[in-house]
Amino acid sequence: MAIKKIAARQEPQVAILTIKHSDVTAYGTAEPAIDVPGGAIVTGGDITVVEPWNSATTATLKLGDKADDDRYTAAAVDLKTAGRTALTLTGHKHVGIESLQALLAQTGAAATKGEVRITVQYLTEGRATASLG
Repeated sequence: MAIKKIAARQEPQVAILTIKHSDVTAYGTAEPAIDVPGGAIVTGGDITVVEPWNSATTATLKLGDKADDDRYTAAAVDLKTAGRTALTLTGHKHVGIESLQALLAQTGAAATKGEVRITVQYLTEGRATASLG
């Protein structure tokens, strides 16, 4: 049996979310951050600390979903240090519409400044926006 080619093509979808220190409802509690459709597979992205948190001791962020709070971050991202951390790509396919969850934690005196940008690139299995052939 020969491989059956497909003509369907799609562009990657990209979602960008900026979180400021004052946007967090409850540190230590995962909050919905970015919705993805059923069939979505994260294929790229990053977490960029634009302005470091100035909390007294620690400030971190994990990105995951309800089943795995750090699915896309191999280690919690240090929000006290400016920089970019690539997402951990797992190949996980989200079954239904789902919110990726941001879990921010901090210890010591609360931050009075800080900003982080989350960029998520994904493809949706079964979606087609063009054809080739």
